[in-house]
Amino acid sequence: MHPRHIPFVRLLLPWGLGILLGAWLNRPFPGLALGLVAGFLLLLFLAKRRYAYRFRWLFGGLAGLLLLGAGYFHTVWHDERMQPDHFARQCPGARVFVGVVYDAPSRGNKLKIPLRLEAAGRSADSLRACSGQVLLFAEISAATEGLRYGDRLWVQADLRPVNPVQNPHAFDYQRYLHFQNIHFQAFVKEGSYKVIATGLGHLLWRMAFRWRDRLLGILHEHFPGADEYAVASALLVGYKDELSEDLRTAYAETGSMHALAVSGTHVGLLYAGLLFLLRRLPWSGRYRRWGETVLVLVAIWLFTLVTGATASVLRASVMFSAFLLGKAIRRQASVWNILAASAFGLLWLNPYVLFDAGFQLSYAAVAGMVFFYPIFQKQAPSLPKWAAEGYNILLIGVAAQLGTLPLSLYYFHQFPTYFWLAGWVVVLGGAVFLWCGAILVLLNTLAPAAAAWLAWALYYLIWGMNYLIQQIQGLPGSVWSGIWLTAGAALLLYVLIGLLSGAFLLRRPGWLLCALLVFSVLGLGRAARSVEHYQQRRVTLYALNRHFLLDMFDGTRAFACTDTLPARQEKFAAQANRWAHGIELSVRVNLSADTLQTYPHVQIENGVVHFFSKKIAIVQQLPSNTVPVVPVDALIIRGNPSCQIQEAIRHFPAALLVFDASNSPWRTRRWKAECAALGLAWHDVREQGAWETSF
Repeated sequence: MHPRHIPFVRLLLPWGLGILLGAWLNRPFPGLALGLVAGFLLLLFLAKRRYAYRFRWLFGGLAGLLLLGAGYFHTVWHDERMQPDHFARQCPGARVFVGVVYDAPSRGNKLKIPLRLEAAGRSADSLRACSGQVLLFAEISAATEGLRYGDRLWVQADLRPVNPVQNPHAFDYQRYLHFQNIHFQAFVKEGSYKVIATGLGHLLWRMAFRWRDRLLGILHEHFPGADEYAVASALLVGYKDELSEDLRTAYAETGSMHALAVSGTHVGLLYAGLLFLLRRLPWSGRYRRWGETVLVLVAIWLFTLVTGATASVLRASVMFSAFLLGKAIRRQASVWNILAASAFGLLWLNPYVLFDAGFQLSYAAVAGMVFFYPIFQKQAPSLPKWAAEGYNILLIGVAAQLGTLPLSLYYFHQFPTYFWLAGWVVVLGGAVFLWCGAILVLLNTLAPAAAAWLAWALYYLIWGMNYLIQQIQGLPGSVWSGIWLTAGAALLLYVLIGLLSGAFLLRRPGWLLCALLVFSVLGLGRAARSVEHYQQRRVTLYALNRHFLLDMFDGTRAFACTDTLPARQEKFAAQANRWAHGIELSVRVNLSADTLQTYPHVQIENGVVHFFSKKIAIVQQLPSNTVPVVPVDALIIRGNPSCQIQEAIRHFPAALLVFDASNSPWRTRRWKAECAALGLAWHDVREQGAWETSF
């Protein structure tokens, strides 16, 4: 393929690199805007000049440099905090604010309400116009059920910056919200907010969310089962708030979660169904070509709006739009160029979308299918038509899995062994449900009795899909978990896949040697980490508000000293850190036991933990004066006891005091002041995150 056939690929590379640099440095450079304008004028001047062939690189080099600078500038100034009228600059310390709900509120343990501010102030009579976005958390109640996109709210609450990640290697919610351009949050109580206007926001989005609510109402009426309704709403409109944790885990561990996130597969199925119907209409010639194009484009973009315009759907919609328009004007474009053009356009609208895992996985999956599927198909055996279709689904799944493999390992640290088997279930079942679900929506108005019969069949289709997915999840070795991959290793894995593919396709033996070198680097890195893991002695106290969890890593074995912490909460707080340190076995130790507990290199008695040569006292209440004094290396205070630091160190002399997150903030502040007066070092887990030490 000649580079002239894929111009957007060449443009995307410097543009994306500029976005990466902008997100990494995240600070403006004086004079950059002026330099970009001057560079653009110079580019226009060079475009009209003729110059020697040996200087042909000047135009392309300058264009690439300008794109890199433009990507950097666009990313830095996309950050809402750079705006001069941002509320953090205009109204610092604001407690009263007015804003518009700019996206549909989402449900979890609490209702999350994204709010775009219009005015803020310290009191209701001191409001000033401002900009900025905040995330509100509210208890789910009858009062919150009526909140919709486009509602203007009056709110009284304390705005706080989003907290940084508290536990090592845990999901970084602050970073996630940063790339949603949200940097402040507030917890609101009932009565501290009210709706003062409705029907604001963009008309198209209001209509889209209204249609989505109607579709969800139809599904809720016909799918009484909680799991069946949750999967049906995810498949049809991309609404995943009702999915239970067990169901999410089952689909994730079988590699089928993509079916529940509306993506290019859904857009492709919609396109195929519409094309099947439109080709049976009595029209021909130019009217047919343009009529099909317009109707399909309208349907695709309406579907995109109703499903929330996620990155994967936008990518697919842009690609299908380019393909359909090219077909209508009888021009055929390279798939790679369409893919790059859609990415370039989305990054122009929002550079932060580059850091969205769904965006990355979506493009990686399509790239894998475009690259690997034709290769696999050429090697496919001759099969009957009924078997060939199923075999093609398998090949598409394998191609997409190869494209997303490094990213999947990096983000999710697991590999679903039976993704190919689950793929048949969700692709075939999802296709039938998507087409029949559209018919159900029409019949619900035109023929309710027929709609009820169809809904009954679709209900058991979804029930069967869930049952099969859960059975596949239960197969031996269904998922390899605990695979820890760094960003650098993921990039090298992509290089390795590319070198091996190129060596076989282009017959370049030298590329095999390069692949062997990359494989050796990955292997040596893995070996070095394994040696480090086998020699480690590490202690980690996690940040948990209502519970206690202290991990002691002895090689690849962990001793988890905890109280009544539920297993799911323990996994959420500590699993990623254990995987990152190569822990293969975790032994749970009961902190509240009164008897002596002895394990290899670990001994616990009367709240004092002996780990190799280290002693750590864990105090919830001070012992009586008759208990002997025990010098320790660190004293952990938990459970908010009413005591003074001087009294605590009289029982447990220690150079370092650690205050667990279960202590109240005001009491912890008092203890820190006492430590400062006594010259003692301290670590506040609530403010500083998890306490870690190694020896």
